[in-house]
This record gives sequence, structure tokens and C-alpha cells, in this order.
Amino acid sequence: MKRLVYLFKAFFNHPGVLSVWVVIVLIVPNFALNITENYGGIMKFVNVLIPLGTYMILMSLWKRTGITTFLLLPFMVLGAFQLVLLYLYGESIIAVDMFLNVVTTNMSEATELLSNLMLAIFGVILLYLPPLILAGIHILRKVSLGETFRKNMRAWGIVMALIGVTLACVNLFSASPESFRRSVFPVNVIDNMFLAAHRYEATERYHETSKSFTYNSRLKNNVENNREIFVYVIGETSRALNWQLAGYDRPTNPVLGNVKNLVFFKRAISESNTTHKSVPMLMSFACAENFDSINCYKSIITAMKEAGFYTRFYSNQAPNRSYIEYFGNEADDVRYTDYTKVPHPYDGELLPMVEQAVADTLHPRQFIVLHTYGSHFQYNDRYPKEKAYFKPDRVTEADRSERQVLVNAYDNAVRYTDQLLGNIIQCLDSADCKSALLYSADHGEDIFDDERERFLHASPIPTYYQLHVAMLAWMSDEMCRRHPEYIKILRRNSEKCVSPQKTMFNTALELTGVEADRFKPSRSLVNDRYRYEDPVYLTDLNQAVPLMNSGVKQADKTLLAQLLSNR
Repeated sequence: MKRLVYLFKAFFNHPGVLSVWVVIVLIVPNFALNITENYGGIMKFVNVLIPLGTYMILMSLWKRTGITTFLLLPFMVLGAFQLVLLYLYGESIIAVDMFLNVVTTNMSEATELLSNLMLAIFGVILLYLPPLILAGIHILRKVSLGETFRKNMRAWGIVMALIGVTLACVNLFSASPESFRRSVFPVNVIDNMFLAAHRYEATERYHETSKSFTYNSRLKNNVENNREIFVYVIGETSRALNWQLAGYDRPTNPVLGNVKNLVFFKRAISESNTTHKSVPMLMSFACAENFDSINCYKSIITAMKEAGFYTRFYSNQAPNRSYIEYFGNEADDVRYTDYTKVPHPYDGELLPMVEQAVADTLHPRQFIVLHTYGSHFQYNDRYPKEKAYFKPDRVTEADRSERQVLVNAYDNAVRYTDQLLGNIIQCLDSADCKSALLYSADHGEDIFDDERERFLHASPIPTYYQLHVAMLAWMSDEMCRRHPEYIKILRRNSEKCVSPQKTMFNTALELTGVEADRFKPSRSLVNDRYRYEDPVYLTDLNQAVPLMNSGVKQADKTLLAQLLSNR
């Protein structure tokens, strides 16, 4: 036994062991990506050989391998992030949007997500922590790497890197230089980090780059003291499949299903599966095709202010220094729910704010934007326990085996949204004035729907379940009396495909009787000229690509094709 202990200590005290160990753990993400990604045969070798050679060269540069190990810690962090992402989505490198999510996600949301990734987190800790501990021991003991070992390691590293570079050059005959930048880890991820930093900087400069923007909006018929209230609701993570109004076989819309003058759009397809892109598009005239210029635009709130509306922005999501917050700050009245009392308030906290606004007769014309938390994971935290209709709904872990419990909780969250919207409509109806409500979710959600076992949203490659969203419109009796054509056109257009990002803004302008420079009648759902444009998706690189060419898998293409047929 003493002999074994001695050999064990001698083995791990050898500086070469640490060097090889570090190189091995650093290259693990590359092998994983070769399995999950659709790289060509040559690029799979390139994705391993160049990073492997580089890591070997770096580890051989200094005698003190413990110090070198900690200098390479940023690469370990990226590797750990990448492996957790692969665990969550089953594919793709760390996207630009992932880095932006890190800086825009509030703490309660992050905690909810991380609590259900403990298995993956525990796995990467087991992978990366032991060599770091050994590196710390080597630093304390001042262990140094022998010159012969360093020379051999450096030589092998150079050979592997050169072979990788040669293969990359050969690959240029059949692929673009872009394929190298997008296919070699961590080059691709570091590139995405710089893109994320550039976008974040652009967001921070929003007030400067948009200060001269104007919609030149005005009311078509300016009748003094004509009371009008319009509510513009942005939902969160609500996929159409789980709405009874869309044909779902569970009673998730017991309230809205009995509301008159309500139109549901069963074929609404989001242009993004991420909140920080989808919501700014819903709040402005920006869409996938012009999203890169969003830092120069202002929101629909400004369009309504210019036309004489008193504007309000009420949110159940914490401020996060994003376009959503900056757009909301354009309103005359800005309020957020109180996060100091509970980890995350229910969306019902927004209802008293709406009721106060409706009771306010000092401002005859009002435009109210609500940003809800909707059906965001964890689903059973989105509604009070007494509102649980489908049971069991208490999820122990986010796993395929718990799918029915997850669906129960998700459906309860949809029912809670149904109740909230119903209460808002009832409140508007009681005002007995010209009023209307528009609602659209920003994106949908995967809930272990098929053998791929996908979960959540914001994956670098979208799915059908993340893009088919809930969307509806409602008009008061007074609104229908004054504009009977609107409700008729809404019902006709409800059979067509809809892009919420293109239609919410334009429909709101026409409903409120506001003329603006950016208005497009072909994108208004209360206009006979409405037409659905070719479906596009806003990629991680902010490129508007045809939806079917966005990387969606065949299973998703089949479902999307059914949705898009006879559009």
C-alpha cells in the first residue's frame, strides 16, 4: 500500500502529468463539437489539431506549469460554458446572443435556469477543477517542468499545429475563409465575444445614436377630449400550441374563449427566439431585415407620444440596460413591479397599474405597453399555487421523465396569462370608450417535445416550438361601432400567417388612427392590403435569412411547412 501511495504521489507530482492533463481537458470541447456540429471531414481534423498544437506550445513555454495552467483558465471557462451549452441544446457553439444574455438576464431568472443545470455544472466542475487543484499544489511546491519535456512537447505541438494549418489551407479550395473562423473552437467563440461586446457598446450608446430620430407621427382625426385607451401587451415564452384558442385540447383559455370581439392568430411565427431581440422588434418598426440599425430608432411609445397620447410602460421584468429598458423609458409613466418582496412577482401585479391608468380621466388618450413574464421557466413560479388547474405541477427537475409535470405547470402559466388578459379586457370594457388590446409573445419554448429532448428557448438554432407563438387582438364595442371594418378585416387576416415583429407596430398605428413615416399598410392586420411576407429568421449574427435556411432541422421544417401552407 505504501508503495502504491508513493507511486501515486510521484505520478501527480511530476510536472509533465499536469501539462498533459491540462491539454486533454482543454481539447474536450473540440471533440464534443466534432460530434454535434456538421463540420466537413477536413475541418474536424483542423478543429482538433490547431487548438491541440497551440495548447501544447503554450504549456511548454514556461517551467512553472502550475502558473501556466492558471494563465489558461479563461480557455477552461469558455470550454466549461461550451459543454454546458451542448448539454442544454445538444448543438452549436456559444452564440453572440448567449454572451448578451449573460449581461442582460436578471439574477432571479439566472438562478432559476442554473438550478436545473446542476448535472451539467457538476460535470464540468469534475472535469476542470482537479487539474486546477493540482496546479495550485504545484505552485505552492514550486514544481518546474524539465527542459527536455518542454522541448518535446513544444515540437509535437508545432507539428500538430502545422498539420492543422495545412489542412485548413487545403479546405480553402472547397470552402470560404469564414468556415475556419466559425468552425474552430475557441476561435469562433472568441470572435463571438468581440461581436457581443460591440453590440453591447452600441446598446450603451443608444441615447446618443437615436436622439435625432422622429416618426413625424400625428393623429388622422384629432377630436379633442375623445377618450381612447390602447393596451399593447408583450408576452414571454408563450407558444401557440398550448393555447386552447389555437386548437389545444386542454382548457387553457377559459376566459378569453368567451370574450367577444377577440381574434386569435393561429399562425403567428416569431422572427427571433430570444427576448433581447424579439421584444425590441415588437416595440418598434424594426424587424429582422433592419435589426442592425435598431440603435438608431425609437419605439412605438415615441410614435404615440408624438401623436398626442399619454404613454405608459409597465413591466414585470427587471431593468437590464437593454433596448427594452431604453424603449420603455421613452414613456411618460414608467413602472416596474417590486422585486424586493419576492424573487419574481406574478404578472397579476401589472393589473392594478392598468386599473389606475384606466381610471385616470386627466389623460383622455392613453397608450399602455405591458411587458409580462408570461410562461418563462420555472413555469410553476409564474402563478399562485391556488391557480394550479393541471396537477401535478411541482417540478423536481427539468428532465424528459418529468415532461407531463412540466407541461402541466406550463399550461397553468398559460391559464394565468389568459386570466390576466381577460381582466385587462374587462377593465377596458368598463371604461366604455374606444379601446383595443394587442398581444403577442416574444417567442415560444421547447418542452421535450420529441426525441431530440430539447428544452427552453434561445438556442442558436431555433425550433418550430420556439417560433410558433400566441398572438391576439381585441376591440371594445365602441371601437367596433366606430370602425366596424377593423374587426371584419382582423377576422379575415386571422386565417393568414403573421409575423408579430412586422405587424404589431403597424397594426397599433392604424388602430389608434396615427399616421407615421414608417407605417406600412401591408403589415397592418386591420388593413385589406395586408400580406404575409416571406418568413425570415434573425440569426445570431443579425442576418435575416429565409426561415427554412436558418438551420432548422427536418422535423421543424415539416411542422413549419404545415403552418406556412396557403399562407
